Amino acid sequence: MENWIAACRLEELPPGGRKLVKVNNTEIALFNLKGVVYAIKNRCPHRSGPLIRGFTDAAGGIKCPMHGWRFDLRDGSSERPARATVYQVKVENGLLYLYL
Repeated sequence: MENWIAACRLEELPPGGRKLVKVNNTEIALFNLKGVVYAIKNRCPHRSGPLIRGFTDAAGGIKCPMHGWRFDLRDGSSERPARATVYQVKVENGLLYLYL
């Protein structure tokens, strides 16, 4: 069964923007990098750093603001022994949906 949840309006997340949403008691950080929207659980799996305050890069990564661990926003992978939780994103009728 598909479980797509509306998170926000796309216009709330312009290119270069970021937004924190709460869905089912989970904080999810949204990033719009050059028109591509990514969604990642807001807590770094290493020390629970808030990824919404992390540093994004041109390759589609996010670095935790606490210890600098980098995660790929596409799949959550890292060179470290940890993987961040990422969510599929789709846009329909101006609404941004997350697959949970």
